[in-house]
Amino acid sequence: MNTHGQHAMETMKNHDPETFSQILNPEEYFSTLGEQMQEQMEELMTQLLPPRSPGQSTMEVVGGINVARSRAREMVYQEMIYSSIPPEPEIMENNPLPDEDED
Repeated sequence: MNTHGQHAMETMKNHDPETFSQILNPEEYFSTLGEQMQEQMEELMTQLLPPRSPGQSTMEVVGGINVARSRAREMVYQEMIYSSIPPEPEIMENNPLPDEDED
């Protein structure tokens, strides 16, 4: 299982244990998911690469590649992992708990 599949598995295990418990073979499921994520990231990264311009330094080219890679990962993780996780319950800020000292 690659790092993407491992991250997806840990995220679901920690944030959606009910759904995680329904997966019959988590190793196989997340291994396949990780491979799919890797493929999507590679395709998306090539689309996000900035065009090279004459006179660019090696550092500028590498920087563009790194930004494209990070952005592709962020987008794929959001689509394939985070969007399926149920939202955390919100803490009610407008209705604080009563002070224990008040009678």
